Amino acid sequence: MFRDVVRKKRKITDEECIDILKSEKRGVLSVIGDGGYPYGMPLNHFYNDGDGKIYFHSGKTGHKIDAMKANDKASFCVYDSGFRRDGEWAFEYKERYCFRKDRIC
Repeated sequence: MFRDVVRKKRKITDEECIDILKSEKRGVLSVIGDGGYPYGMPLNHFYNDGDGKIYFHSGKTGHKIDAMKANDKASFCVYDSGFRRDGEWAFEYKERYCFRKDRIC
């Protein structure tokens, strides 16, 4: 159902992914919004070691809640602060970290 990581050398372990989820406090939750358009929003989150779940700071109503009720497909992306190589404008990241409902990749 989900594609495998293309850059196999940069793939991280589940433990490394969990470390990032615990140390970085913000990420972007993307859902399928109104009219089938993507809707992404930055969120504060908390990873709970006890149950292995990610908890989001959120209100009880709004576009995000409506979108999740209408379609349970979502992606949550968290990444480290990265670094910039001398002479380059783009930031390099250790890797990108995404949480999907059924797995961490």
